[in-house]
Amino acid sequence: MDWNYLYNRFDGRLNRKPYWIANAILILAGTVLQTIVIRTLGFAAALIFTLIWFYPAFALNVKRAHDRNRPTWLMAIFFVLLVIMILMQVFGVDQVDDEPTTAFLIVGISWFALAFFFFVDFGFLRGTVGPNRFGPDPLG
Repeated sequence: MDWNYLYNRFDGRLNRKPYWIANAILILAGTVLQTIVIRTLGFAAALIFTLIWFYPAFALNVKRAHDRNRPTWLMAIFFVLLVIMILMQVFGVDQVDDEPTTAFLIVGISWFALAFFFFVDFGFLRGTVGPNRFGPDPLG
């Protein structure tokens, strides 16, 4: 696998097997590093670290979206909603009296609905058969 391509480029297509492998590695490494950051620098630093970690996750998911013939802007909406949720947590506008705010619930539910859609769409459905507007079929 070309790790630089997987985590740093936004062009082309990616089928399910390398997507799952690269995602598993990204999640595992991110969890370990985030745990270290939380224990050494605190929760706010961990949230900022998460924002940095989005770059390789975004690159990976954009390629998978392209394989499913989905536009890049759809992935951008997903990640923007996640950034908004994180920033709401950093600035403390996610809760009032230990209850989530309405704004946080709206953003969170919207993000969760997209997350579920992408989990099924990217994780279990085959990409577009043959070439599409994003490139040749990676299985072709």
